[in-house]
Amino acid sequence: MDGTPRPALETAHLWVDLVSKVLGGLALVVAAWWTYANFTVERTHDPTMLVRMTPTVSRLADERVLLNVDVFMENIGKVAIRPRFGGDAADRDVGLEISIVEIEPLRREHAPQAAASGTAAVSVPDADPDVPWFDWTSGDGAPKPILLKRNLLAANEDYRYGRYQLNPGVRYREPFACVVEHNKLYAIRARFWTDEGSVADLVYVDTFHAP
Repeated sequence: MDGTPRPALETAHLWVDLVSKVLGGLALVVAAWWTYANFTVERTHDPTMLVRMTPTVSRLADERVLLNVDVFMENIGKVAIRPRFGGDAADRDVGLEISIVEIEPLRREHAPQAAASGTAAVSVPDADPDVPWFDWTSGDGAPKPILLKRNLLAANEDYRYGRYQLNPGVRYREPFACVVEHNKLYAIRARFWTDEGSVADLVYVDTFHAP
């Protein structure tokens, strides 16, 4: 049997093996670059979302006011975002939380100079106010709680069964309404809780001139 073709066949095998190793190395380099670009530069693994509120007020017949709040959630990232579901009933940092407090406006006025000049009294920003500045975290301003930490997703079936998620590029709306008083000032906070923390929005609405 003539063994002449064997060296050529062995050479072909060597070349095939070399090309395969080179392609494998290139694939590893490309995969490493893709991982770096997506997970470090673009950070596509990080949940990125916006929470925004649009409150409106409508005067009722009995001097009360209907407060409507539309909470919009938008996933502007590249991965789905799941809310924090919590482990027990005592855990209230879950889902989409909404809280409403009634706050008092600042009342310290520069009365003596206003009276002397015959002009209306105006607030003095650098004076110590009778009512402290409102601060949600510290409680300054002694806000009156109207609604605290209501989970707007509690009645959602997907949320109850742990299936709720915000898909990339989608804008979600969760409405809420309650009756409040006329001639009042309210602070409204919405927070969407995840296992990493929360994304929030805070707005103020008054009912002094409710239509």
